[in-house]
Amino acid sequence: MRTLCLCIALVLLWGCDDERPRRDAAPTTDSVSPNEASIPDGPLSPDARGDAPPPDQGPGDDAQAPDSAAAGDQGPPPCTLAPSGPVQATADGQVIEKLKITATSGAAITVQGKKNVVIRDCEIHHDGGAGIKFSNADNILIEDVVIVHDGAPATGQNPGTDRVNIDGYSTSGVTIRRVRLIRGSTGIYLLQCPGAKLSFVEGHDFRGPFPRGQLLQLDKSDNVTLEDFSCVNPQASSWPEDNISVYQSSGATIRRGLLDGNNSPSGVGVMFEQSNGTGTGGLCEDVDAVHMGNGCFSGYPGFNVTFRRTRSRDNICADQGRGAPLSGGLAWAGSPASSGLSIEQSSYHDLCAGLVWDQSVFVKTDLTDVDFTPRAALDLVFCWSAAKP
Repeated sequence: MRTLCLCIALVLLWGCDDERPRRDAAPTTDSVSPNEASIPDGPLSPDARGDAPPPDQGPGDDAQAPDSAAAGDQGPPPCTLAPSGPVQATADGQVIEKLKITATSGAAITVQGKKNVVIRDCEIHHDGGAGIKFSNADNILIEDVVIVHDGAPATGQNPGTDRVNIDGYSTSGVTIRRVRLIRGSTGIYLLQCPGAKLSFVEGHDFRGPFPRGQLLQLDKSDNVTLEDFSCVNPQASSWPEDNISVYQSSGATIRRGLLDGNNSPSGVGVMFEQSNGTGTGGLCEDVDAVHMGNGCFSGYPGFNVTFRRTRSRDNICADQGRGAPLSGGLAWAGSPASSGLSIEQSSYHDLCAGLVWDQSVFVKTDLTDVDFTPRAALDLVFCWSAAKP
């Protein structure tokens, strides 16, 4: 109980650093020469590779999370990327494509106040800022993009919280699909971005520091969907907090994914934190959490959140180099301030500590000990020989 109380105190403090001024002054327009021919103005015209999600996995199935080929993508025709420095969108409907962008300070791509911008078929290497940073950029589409933070140390936390792979603010109609994100402070951070649609998100080795460290962090962003995803955090090098964080946001859907690895003493796999009376409702469905330390699926606090066909196994109760897990290695959790939490058709195997706490805030706890094979991590296919972890 003492470790659980410590966990409650620390997790409830999570996110307090997010109440800060978020936006810098408008950046100056970056030159895109000599690549302007590769960045034509034009209408939104995404291709259809792998866009249709697969059918829901039924209870008890050991079906793997689909990769791009399983979603109908047999591999796009080969393409060549032109080298480029940082790029700033200058027009509504602009298409930024087929670039290999390197930025040693500031954001590699900035979209500010421009609508219907498309970023596709790009590899981005960033250090000293975000990979893609957008604000007031309604209906932005980011697809078939690889983003690598090159400034991460060999092991451990990043130099700052600003090294986010994709950083979005105050934008509706966000679509992000078929992206590989590597060693960012967080993979995708969305503040006040309601209704975002995210799919086929492949994440690796996130580095924080606190309060960053997620594959996805939603902050005051309602009705967001993330589906068909994976996040692999190597124990020796990564510095995550929660793998997925739903902070003060309502109605999020987290569906069909793998979370593999979390060495934080206070982070969990999927966290709904609907604190300060902000946020209610949510669904986490067909998600596997393995090699977690402090927890797998949580509401701290959460209200009317359902964990359906969630699976947990092989968690780690020992110190992984950052301190022992404060919960002692709990799997499903709800803070005493939570209500209406539900665990449905879910399973676990080979856990080293507690299963559910606080059971009084769960209206249903349908859990079965079943040996299962976790979903496979995504390995997306791009039109160029893309960077890997």
